[in-house]
Amino acid sequence: MGEILGQDAVMGPVAHVRKDGCCESVSTHLHEVADMAEHFADETGLVGLGAYARAAGAYHDLGKYSDAFQERILRNGPKVDHSTAGAYELFSKGNWPLSYCIAGHHGGLPDGGVQGDIESTLVGRLNKAAGGHLPSYEAWNSDSSLSDLLQLDTMTPILFAQDNPHGAKPSELQYFSIAFIIRMIFSCLVDADFLCTERFMADSARSHPSEESMNVLLGRLEGKLKGFYPPKGELNRIRCGVLDDCRNRAKDAPGVFTLTVPTGGGKTLSVMRFALGHAVEHDMRRVIVAEPYTSIIEQNAEVYRGVFGEDNVLEHQSNHEFGDDDDPKARTMRLASENWDVPLVVTTNVQLFESIFSSKTSRARKLHNIARSVIVLDEAQMLPVKYLYPCIRVLIELIRNYGCSVVLCTATQPSLNRYFEEWGLSVREIVHDEKSLSQALERVTYQNIGCISDSDLAERLSKHRQVLCIVNSRKQARNLYEETAAFCGDGSTFHLTTFMHPAHRQHVLAVIRHRLQVGEPCRVVATSLVEAGVDLDFPTVFRALAGLDSIVQAAGRCNREGKNPASESFVQVFESISDEDGSRYRIPSEVTHRIGVVRPLLEGGGEAMLDSLETIQIYYDRLYTYRGDQSRDHRALDEKGIVKSMSKVSFQKVNDGQRLPSFSFAKVGSEFQLIESPTKDVIVPSDKVTEEIDALREGFATRQDMRKLGRYTVHVYQNDLERLNGIGALICIEDGLYVLDDMKLYDEKLGLNIAISGGNAEFF
Repeated sequence: MGEILGQDAVMGPVAHVRKDGCCESVSTHLHEVADMAEHFADETGLVGLGAYARAAGAYHDLGKYSDAFQERILRNGPKVDHSTAGAYELFSKGNWPLSYCIAGHHGGLPDGGVQGDIESTLVGRLNKAAGGHLPSYEAWNSDSSLSDLLQLDTMTPILFAQDNPHGAKPSELQYFSIAFIIRMIFSCLVDADFLCTERFMADSARSHPSEESMNVLLGRLEGKLKGFYPPKGELNRIRCGVLDDCRNRAKDAPGVFTLTVPTGGGKTLSVMRFALGHAVEHDMRRVIVAEPYTSIIEQNAEVYRGVFGEDNVLEHQSNHEFGDDDDPKARTMRLASENWDVPLVVTTNVQLFESIFSSKTSRARKLHNIARSVIVLDEAQMLPVKYLYPCIRVLIELIRNYGCSVVLCTATQPSLNRYFEEWGLSVREIVHDEKSLSQALERVTYQNIGCISDSDLAERLSKHRQVLCIVNSRKQARNLYEETAAFCGDGSTFHLTTFMHPAHRQHVLAVIRHRLQVGEPCRVVATSLVEAGVDLDFPTVFRALAGLDSIVQAAGRCNREGKNPASESFVQVFESISDEDGSRYRIPSEVTHRIGVVRPLLEGGGEAMLDSLETIQIYYDRLYTYRGDQSRDHRALDEKGIVKSMSKVSFQKVNDGQRLPSFSFAKVGSEFQLIESPTKDVIVPSDKVTEEIDALREGFATRQDMRKLGRYTVHVYQNDLERLNGIGALICIEDGLYVLDDMKLYDEKLGLNIAISGGNAEFF
């Protein structure tokens, strides 16, 4: 643990003071962080990175040698900037990449800024130091314990071209990689700093959730799969064929893979067989499975915990409850969510990619643990088109320089090969004959029934004993549900929407599944939330026109187990017309964009081969060039210019005349948001969360309380929130967090009522 003394002991400057009065010296802290950061960087697989991370750890807290900081830490004096000192020292030695990391190790990676800045940006902070406006920290020069630690002569330039920016200018392609290297060093530094500080303050190191190897986990999976052989029945034979392909291809060299398996092919365990086998074969450290929806995460994480045990599987998503911190296992897993130090992570696309692009310390901690992983993008087609190329570009970086492999796993494989091939990465399909597999798993017949009004559609739905209808608008879902329920009049019609909190939806889904299983009448009107990760099986599905991926996903809820012939299992695609004025419903621009691409594929009406591999390929080729941009900079797939921002730098002079390559770390971190429309949380009171709501109102809610409340929370947009606030229906707890105060606005069939018109509540 190093040097830990009381405040009255003779020692060097203090870095931390524990509640029991014990102190940790700055020298001890610098040594520990340097050692740990170096270890983390060495584990990424990028040769030479360890020396840079070690230097970052060695210099990061030099500012704590100032009298001003000692006054702060020992006598609760004024706050003081202790991060700029080490950044300036390394910049003065020509090591500008580490200046970014050290300057941002508390507040987040800064933008480089422009000449003349005096605040916040790295240029501004270096100008501040060069102008003599930092508290003096010269005491570090006389600390003999630092003499070996602060040596920089072992550092390899890696991709920096030179440590001094006065030399030859790297290309834009190199600058993207340089920016990524800086992010990786930053991740190693801040995680080491967090962990070393936590270890001292708690007087013990945190426990690891699991010490089991990937080889042990693979053995457990193989033990589970033994029960699948020899396969019984045609469907199980097909699934075992997919499993065999995944086992056989696991030995392939790392890179980019696709696993194209239609619904019902058993890809949840199949892709894990490939991922674990591949990780064992190539000495990779973990498997990260990224999903588009929390519902899929909950389902798949439960499957994986059943195979590998709770200690080996981290479910990291907003609605997951880790349990009380008094439970050591729950606390260990919650802490592991901070940096993903577990063998198997099941998380969201948002968590994965925003952690990679984020400048914030709390998110960036994970990045170094993503290196040397098998990254599975489940339902890969769900990545937003406008952010697609930045996602691809960082995956390429992880594959080329950090020992990762990527698996694009879906029934509707996006056409991404050319974007990887531009960087010399061939994309390999794991299934040996995906065309035959697709034909063998055909479950449905698609029919285009054209435009139809809600009333006519409701009448059609009422004539089916069991039927699912999926639409693009929550307003339409409500209207169509009410009309269908009126036709049937027997309580057999159900409604599913994101205006229902997760616990409510879970209850309704349980009722629906029971009715389907026992053959009772069951007519469901829903938004797209049921298309992935929700295990439902209807004989007939209606789907409002949407992207091809959504239509095929909807088809996965029809004849799911193949009990009926495909010729008798229909997915009927329609365009909606409102009964109110004959117009079409307003839908999100992303959906409109995809409809514009898929509509030509339906021309002529009648039946269409929408789920053929050829049709899917045509759809994605058109989708990614639909806006008319086919140039190499992929502007249609990078609407905010994220890749360009990470690839172009300007050289800015600091006060003393040295130049700094100016990167836009903070700007990129704030602009890269896979979910762009901010929402506010409205908690719906229930007998099951009364104590948690009381704790929230009194300011004593724990993490466990908040996670449990998440199961009773509806996410609403700002304009919806204003409607509810306007009639006094909400109690504001804090910015962005509210409790519903008028329970008449929450309906057991429809969920939250968010539209107010003429004093009467309506649903959108």
